[in-house]
Amino acid sequence: MLKKIQLSDGMPVSISKNELKSETSNLLCDIKALCAKSGLSYVEVNKALHLADEELYRFVVNSSIQVQSK
Repeated sequence: MLKKIQLSDGMPVSISKNELKSETSNLLCDIKALCAKSGLSYVEVNKALHLADEELYRFVVNSSIQVQSK
């Protein structure tokens, strides 16, 4: 049986910057800077962010499955 993985902390879709942990805020700033530095259009940046989110999700799911099988 697969263990349920918590993918969010139950926060609403709309999140304010002042609600973030400092590490999360730093990550947000780094991501925004990299996106701006890339010179890509909004559409291309959005594609990359979407794929990164998908890959992160798969990594978390696969990591959880591997831990359970040990």
